[in-house]
Amino acid sequence: MLLDLLKSVAGKLARGRAPHAATSMPAAARSAAAAGSTGDDDASLRAQALYGAGEMDAARPLYEELLHRDPDNLDVAYQLGVIYGRTNHLQPASALLERVVAMRPDSIDVLNALANVAWLQCRWRDAEQLFRHALEIQPGTVALWANLGLCLHDAGKLDMAAQALQRALEIDPGHLDALLNSAMVNIDVGQLDTGVAILQKALQIDPRFAEAHALLAQLRLQRGDFGAGWPEYEWRFRCADAQHRRDDALASWNGSADLKRNLVIYGEQGLGDQIMFTSCLPDAIARTGHCIMECDPRLVGLFARSFPQATFLPYDPKSGKGSAEVDARPDCQTHLGSLPGLFRKQWADFPRHEGYLKPDPARVAYWRERLAGLGAGLKIGISWRGGVPRTRHALRSIPLREWLPLLELKGHNFVSLQYGECRGEIAELASRPGIELPHWQEALDDYSETAALVDALNLVISVCTSVVHLAGALGKCAWVLVPVCPEWRYLSAGDRMPWYPAVQLFRQQTLGEWQPVIATVRDRLATAAASQPDGIEISR
Repeated sequence: MLLDLLKSVAGKLARGRAPHAATSMPAAARSAAAAGSTGDDDASLRAQALYGAGEMDAARPLYEELLHRDPDNLDVAYQLGVIYGRTNHLQPASALLERVVAMRPDSIDVLNALANVAWLQCRWRDAEQLFRHALEIQPGTVALWANLGLCLHDAGKLDMAAQALQRALEIDPGHLDALLNSAMVNIDVGQLDTGVAILQKALQIDPRFAEAHALLAQLRLQRGDFGAGWPEYEWRFRCADAQHRRDDALASWNGSADLKRNLVIYGEQGLGDQIMFTSCLPDAIARTGHCIMECDPRLVGLFARSFPQATFLPYDPKSGKGSAEVDARPDCQTHLGSLPGLFRKQWADFPRHEGYLKPDPARVAYWRERLAGLGAGLKIGISWRGGVPRTRHALRSIPLREWLPLLELKGHNFVSLQYGECRGEIAELASRPGIELPHWQEALDDYSETAALVDALNLVISVCTSVVHLAGALGKCAWVLVPVCPEWRYLSAGDRMPWYPAVQLFRQQTLGEWQPVIATVRDRLATAAASQPDGIEISR
């Protein structure tokens, strides 16, 4: 019996496939079907039909009405909690499912569903406890072990995650979600060959397992095998939690040259990816003459200044809605992440650019003047936290206090480029004599302003986060502190990224140990500053 019940907009616990319910139809609908012809029966059947078709937003008000009519119906409360979770209404989902668990403490279905909601809320400890409680009741349920393994993976407990997934695969060696999650754990500890072997086994079982193809694509790209990686990367559209193609009726662009064609490029993924993939935009413009591109609203101004031959429109990643499909009359379409598959098939295809984004010169001058007020010495921006809890935040972040050996170097001026709440860490650091780290929130609230500040700096030192892409796209010298097994964008070896000639990588050698990396960067900075007091020269 498979019990991976909840999926959200952002993802789900059993990532390999859409979750399977423990029963073939919701309990409320089964009860109604057995009860005879009543108004509640009709509402339940309509709700079940919408649920079965995946129309969760349409099913939700019907279940809400059923629960309003019969507040003590635990079947309806449970099913509505599942629907809330699948539509990313996590607080009401948690409240309803906790209420059902209180009445049915030994229900595997409800425990698993509540654990999934806790996972989606990044409450790792609560989710782990719920999964383990469910496993005490039914220890042979492979999906629970697979879900527990992924929860522990996302909590950064990689050894424990590997153990849970090994148990899942002992029960069912061909369980696709357990195989996928096991591959992810192996990749994150640097066992790339093992990860590839596991994914290939999963694809032997199901050659159309989209999530396995998508992860395999990232592994191939991480190794610099662009020719094989980009075709696999197109499987991202078939993943259960993926952004889907926007207009199936519109012809997909194959990269052909036709200056009379009007190409629309749909934005996708995060800020860093959009900046990185936009390096291919000049290639598309050269073949079509003009492009209409959707992007994150924060990037519209910066992109418009940098690429005057294109039109940029805001795309809201939360609603999944943009303007291009309404305001434009395109002839063909593509997605931003599909451009490298047309133009970057080998390392030699990546241009040796000196920056393709253009900040506002007046704002750059403003920030240079403000930085000059800090005193003599290099002006260096730092960012020490990357991602969010579900995007490998723990592996991509270094607590600010661990940067002290670098920040204590005399004769330099460090400034914060850290996005998000960081005042507590900076205040703690400021209590140490001789340590100052200015944080100008106004420069980080507006991405065009961030670009101007970064361009005014001598150097950026950062963990793997979007500021690396911004600096590299501006042609600014950036040093990146890279974990043992980074995101595919940073490759698996070497000290360079093909996307950004001005970016240099400093790789962690042992999982969790950042001090040797900090020490290497400190020594390199001391040497470079002594020989280049007016700025760090970029070695391309």
